[in-house]
Amino acid sequence: MEKELKHIELFAGCGGMSLGLESAGFDLFFANELSPMAGETFSYNINDESLLDNKLPKKTLWIKSQFKDNKLNNRLRENPNEARDGLYSDLDKATDLYGKLLIGDVNQLLNFLIDNPSFTEKIRRNEIDLLSGGPPCQSFSLAGKREKDNFKNTLPLSFAKIAGLLQPKTILLENVKGIVSPFSSNGEKYYAWLEVSKAFALEGYVPVCMMLNSKYFGVAQNRPRFILIAYREDIFNTIHDANESKCIQLKNSQDFYNKTKKYADQLNLITKDDLNLYDLEANPDLFDGNILPKITHFERDFIASSEAIGDIRRTKISYKVDQTKGKYANYLNEVFPSEKKGVSEIQNHEPRRHNFQTKSRFRFYQVIEQFQNGLKKGAIDLFTGKKVEFDLRMRLLGEFSNYSLLFKDPKTSREIFMIPENIREVEELVKSIPTKKHSQRALKEFEPAPAQLTIPDDLCHYDSEQPRTLTVREMARFQSFPDWFVFKSKVTTGGRMRSFEVPQYTQVGNAVPPLLARALGMALKKQLLHIKNG
Repeated sequence: MEKELKHIELFAGCGGMSLGLESAGFDLFFANELSPMAGETFSYNINDESLLDNKLPKKTLWIKSQFKDNKLNNRLRENPNEARDGLYSDLDKATDLYGKLLIGDVNQLLNFLIDNPSFTEKIRRNEIDLLSGGPPCQSFSLAGKREKDNFKNTLPLSFAKIAGLLQPKTILLENVKGIVSPFSSNGEKYYAWLEVSKAFALEGYVPVCMMLNSKYFGVAQNRPRFILIAYREDIFNTIHDANESKCIQLKNSQDFYNKTKKYADQLNLITKDDLNLYDLEANPDLFDGNILPKITHFERDFIASSEAIGDIRRTKISYKVDQTKGKYANYLNEVFPSEKKGVSEIQNHEPRRHNFQTKSRFRFYQVIEQFQNGLKKGAIDLFTGKKVEFDLRMRLLGEFSNYSLLFKDPKTSREIFMIPENIREVEELVKSIPTKKHSQRALKEFEPAPAQLTIPDDLCHYDSEQPRTLTVREMARFQSFPDWFVFKSKVTTGGRMRSFEVPQYTQVGNAVPPLLARALGMALKKQLLHIKNG
């Protein structure tokens, strides 16, 4: 596909947003990501550059590091919080940013752009069409921060300031559902989504805000998301003039923008009543592709878990890219074609090892996920040791008698699947497989996956022969990544390193689903090309 539009990606992660936007027709001008672990995946898949070839990378630059550029392995395992104080940088006034990934703190990138106005002006002359990203926003307010020492609370403002410096035509911001919930700071109530909207308005951008769910765009996942699209004032005016009669959301955004500019010194006068938050499930007719992205899937054709991963459920088999039986997987590979030559094996599909207790517990979750009429709650009460009345116990036994659970034979210690004969057998089993984690559950075979989790053992497979957590590849399928997309660095992490490492499972869980990014990109592309082509 010929790419007519240019975009810059901040908070790029492993590349989900960039992959989707590329498919929609956007050419990556440059990207920025804090984590070198996620950056390694981005470089390999988006920029077709391996960072483990023992040679200096050409498309991957470090904003700051404690290590010289020839110490690549050290850079890839560096704590980003410590890299900020590093003495080495690959970035200077002569750097050509086109097609590059910049690894490092976005605030340091902002400072570099401020300190080098001629460099910034050079980027601005490229007339960037889109600046996209997903900064942490849940505690952000222009008046104050809920967590004073949490630098993440400054990131949305940095995003907005970079927009003000580079003057892209449009903004695309993605965030979790929690951004719409209120939080308190110094006794005042704030809405982060509203505060972010004000920040972009102050930089000259007119915001349109929405709540949508990835499952309506072909993603095999029930993933609610907040999306902000903002237009540079002149671009907004052009779009407004062309769509005034059919896009009611534009008038509301224009009023909000004008009020924000008017009361820039009294932002507390602007409330959530001044800006609409368009909810896809409440107002689906507005999501027609004119301003808000066009819905592609409805409830009757949501992608179920079995459609997403059923063709690769056996992990001891090697699968070839483009040669599985999954229609969903083949569709993803067609929408996001790889430029890498040759057919290769699907990677990132190694199962984690589980002991008997874990497997038996997962099988229990698989079984109770089938229960109806309130019996699932009764089964959970039984599992957690709560008192269950006699009548409910008998009803539970009736349900459990339809399924096999995973027991250990007391004589041989062999693991065996067996239908329990009485409720006492079930009680004795659950006493032997306790856990402190109460967020664990099984997939539902005929429904989309729940919102993607970054901790792998919170979710287990639906297949009775697969009482295990999902592989990285299966989680990637739920996020709508094609099978050729390879996740790099460590598979998982723990302990103190969890605070800064971004292993494969976290990379997948944090990513913007490429199909969702594509749908958003297609809507923006339609608007921008209409302006560009007159």
